[in-house]
Amino acid sequence: MRRLALFVQLIFAAVTSLCAPQRGSAQTIGATSPAPWGLFSARYDSRSADFIYAVYGYGHTFAMVGALQNPRSGFTELLGALGRTFAPGGGPTQSMAVGAARSDSVWYAQLYVLPSVTIGLVALRATTELDVPVSRGGVLQFGVSPLSLTTGIAARTELGLALDLAAADGQTTTSALGPELRLTLPGAVLGVDLQRTLGGHAGRVRLFFMTQF
Repeated sequence: MRRLALFVQLIFAAVTSLCAPQRGSAQTIGATSPAPWGLFSARYDSRSADFIYAVYGYGHTFAMVGALQNPRSGFTELLGALGRTFAPGGGPTQSMAVGAARSDSVWYAQLYVLPSVTIGLVALRATTELDVPVSRGGVLQFGVSPLSLTTGIAARTELGLALDLAAADGQTTTSALGPELRLTLPGAVLGVDLQRTLGGHAGRVRLFFMTQF
């Protein structure tokens, strides 16, 4: 019951945030008509799951579908979600989405929050995910993959750190940390993470690509 109550509260907060009018962008919304847009993101991970996400948006609302697979463990996941983008105070664009996923044979309700903040010369970006099982065999899970802090070191080039965290009910929380390099290409971002598990010796190499159109 506690998990169900927590999930209901989170979904209520998410829906409230998604539906609330955005003061910082009210003038822009009124001045221009909503336009369609799209986003494609892919990632290779030498240790955990690879993924592909496709997003279609219209104005501030978007739909997302994705597929994850770890060829080493056999884990697979298919997901779909609806979300909103917003820019409080005219700042960086933030994103939030709620959806459903099927991981192997278990169904989950999901909440995604993707904050983006610039503090001086440092850019903070994060992808956070809460998974709440809605069928038997699942466990409550929370993950950050990744939280990155980068700063520009040359034209179109950023360098910093990336942190991953994975927590699940009844299991040991794991985390990994390492350098991140990001290259800004025309209409796209290409990057690499080199992480090592904190408190352990396992490492990972991760390549990611994202383009928006």
